Amino acid sequence: MPNALRILICAVIFAPFQFIHAQTILWKGHDWKVTDGGMAGVARGNPANVNVDKNGYLHLSIVNRGGKWTAAELFTTDNFGYGTYQWVVEGDVYAMDKSTVLGLFTYGAVHKIGVDAENEIDIEFSQWNRTCNGCNADFTVYPSTGNRKPKGVSAWEDNFQVTGGSLTTARMEWASGRITFTLMKGIQPIGTTAEVIKTEVYSSNATNIPQEASPVGINLWCFRETPAASQSVIIRDFQFAAQ
Repeated sequence: MPNALRILICAVIFAPFQFIHAQTILWKGHDWKVTDGGMAGVARGNPANVNVDKNGYLHLSIVNRGGKWTAAELFTTDNFGYGTYQWVVEGDVYAMDKSTVLGLFTYGAVHKIGVDAENEIDIEFSQWNRTCNGCNADFTVYPSTGNRKPKGVSAWEDNFQVTGGSLTTARMEWASGRITFTLMKGIQPIGTTAEVIKTEVYSSNATNIPQEASPVGINLWCFRETPAASQSVIIRDFQFAAQ
């Protein structure tokens, strides 16, 4: 076989596999579906921006490739209910680019449990493009199925400014009438509260607090505009303890 033909055949056979990235990954004992295409913000999701390293840490990136910005997002394929949700985040997420948002959340609509702006509980790190009076993080609760507020309005939200560090434990404890949010410095085991950066409790009824089990999401996205430079975060751990 002529060398030129051999090279052409090899290119046809192997080229399609060079750019394939996992659509579903196994991480922390759960299957996660990686977003490929439309997601929150002005940059689409790209599976190439989601990777797990040799230590088992999850890497999310916002990247400009050839003039096109893409972001990162993934959701569990299973649903979770009342209990404690906890992430360990590596990096100074309190000082990201002004348009960058890191979301740690439950979100029912991705599994057709309610619609957008229902069945969602968020811990987010963002300056929201400097539209929130100096905030760099927030806690948010959207209502239960059938109780959607007007567009852009949640059942409850608190935007705030805090100083963290290079490692943050982010925790939310979800019960039928109460959600407790806590940010802590360092790595804190479930059941332990120490080095608290911020904690807050939202109490309400079954209208304003989600009641149905929902998937867990993690995303790194662009609010209103793309960042001045590529962004990345590392999620070292995710744990869930049922109530």
